[in-house]
Amino acid sequence: MAQYSLGQRFIAEVIGTYLLVFLGAGSVITFASTLGFESPSASLVGIGFAFAIAVAMAIYTLGHISGCHINPAVTIGLAVIKRFPTKEVVPYVVAQLIGAVLASGTHLAIYGYETAQRVHFGLTEPGTIIAGNPGIATINEIVMTFILMWAVMGIAVSGRAPPGWAGWGIGLTVGALIWWGGPISGSSMNPARTFGPAVFSGVWATNWVYWVGPIVGAIIAALIYEYLFIRGAKD
Repeated sequence: MAQYSLGQRFIAEVIGTYLLVFLGAGSVITFASTLGFESPSASLVGIGFAFAIAVAMAIYTLGHISGCHINPAVTIGLAVIKRFPTKEVVPYVVAQLIGAVLASGTHLAIYGYETAQRVHFGLTEPGTIIAGNPGIATINEIVMTFILMWAVMGIAVSGRAPPGWAGWGIGLTVGALIWWGGPISGSSMNPARTFGPAVFSGVWATNWVYWVGPIVGAIIAALIYEYLFIRGAKD
């Protein structure tokens, strides 16, 4: 496999996260502006597929370059179990945040502020189904990111999954989690995915939920899978 410089990998993470937020959060704005969410089930399925396709495309085009983390929680989780260099965590997270901000900036240019702000630029927020409770939203984000990181560990990290399925395996996991958890917490599972829309919407009240929940969930999943099923495996 070719060796890529940190600069090349930095750019790959910017682009990958841009794709995720542009297509994913952008689909939220599109559904809101065209359907007005009058058909919430159809909207939720469509948004889930948009994120799934974005993740799959990013992994297949950029995974061989940077590992395609496109998520600070994944980067931090891998660093905790020493599957990623600690000294590169900050550059990766910065790249991911830049990609997300650029994507939301593109939404501003395309949709205009008034339209995009109707849904806070696709921002994830605690849903009405839990009466906007940030504590419950945090728990939901922990659980969902645990599941996402579990998929990452089993499909991409362990090296024991059938080759070639990482993109769709992880992408469809994201989609399924959005279908289930979207009405509860917005199904972020990714601090960068929420950070970009927050920058342009100016809505920061519950932003901490989408840092604490995903990072905690990713670390727990990474630790359990690494030490129980990878290092603890008996060949």
